[in-house]
Amino acid sequence: MKSIKEKDIRSSIRGSRFIIGIDPGFGGTGVALFEDSCLRNVLWLKNVGKKSFVRRGHELARNIDHWIYTEINKIGGTNPDYTGNIGIICEIPAYQNTPSRSMGWKKGDLQKLTYLVGAIGYVCATRGYESFPKTSHSLLTHPEFVTVSPAGWKGQLSKQIVIDRIRKKMNNVDELFQPKLDIWDAIGIGLWAVEEF
Repeated sequence: MKSIKEKDIRSSIRGSRFIIGIDPGFGGTGVALFEDSCLRNVLWLKNVGKKSFVRRGHELARNIDHWIYTEINKIGGTNPDYTGNIGIICEIPAYQNTPSRSMGWKKGDLQKLTYLVGAIGYVCATRGYESFPKTSHSLLTHPEFVTVSPAGWKGQLSKQIVIDRIRKKMNNVDELFQPKLDIWDAIGIGLWAVEEF
């Protein structure tokens, strides 16, 4: 994982064939996979329960990584031009001094969410992807994992404005992907990453 200024965040994943946008949360995580700026698939995961947030975070991270790996290998396995360039951009919470956000900080919700982002980053960035077609000389590559704050990718836009922008950009998104909840933001993060939001 790289620590770079948010305004430069897209430069480290620019040119990646695959871009994955992630809107993390224990109550719902949205994931959107783009290939060459085109949305290919989405995922919504939820992991609540009586286990510790650490165990739930690790399970979510592994499930996200497994889904990304499976989806990219489906695409790459059918496309001999697959180069393996993968950029993952995940939203990370930012502290805001508002009553609701400071309460979330005091309760530990934002720290838990930050832990989840770190778990996702570690699991996804250490996964190795082979180039296609697989040969004895296949190269192994690792995804580039970066984070962005909500304000960094959408400014002060409301959820509804984000959804309206996505629908305007992708007029068939509802019928193809039936996005809900956190998937909308994952798509928005992906579109922002490919500079089309």
